[in-house]
Amino acid sequence: MAKPKFDIGDEVRVRNQTSLFHTRTQKYTRGHVGVVSDHRPEWVIPEDEAFGRVEDGRKEPFYVVRFKQTDLWPDYTGFERDTLESEFSERWLEPARKEK
Repeated sequence: MAKPKFDIGDEVRVRNQTSLFHTRTQKYTRGHVGVVSDHRPEWVIPEDEAFGRVEDGRKEPFYVVRFKQTDLWPDYTGFERDTLESEFSERWLEPARKEK
């Protein structure tokens, strides 16, 4: 089992990349910064799981990331404190701030 790259509380950016195959990474989160709020068990990445490769697919840690809704949608009319959480495999995340 791989050690998670990110800790709870870390700021992460969802990679702004395209995928030719299935992915659970929503387009509206790509390129946005959120905070890791929880770890999930290591599992087969969605791109392999979609093709039935549960037994031999590539496995990675997964994370729950919390976003401010006003960051995701600039015209959001709800409360400033409203958040959205979503789950990502490690390959879709990068540190929000570049390491020195």
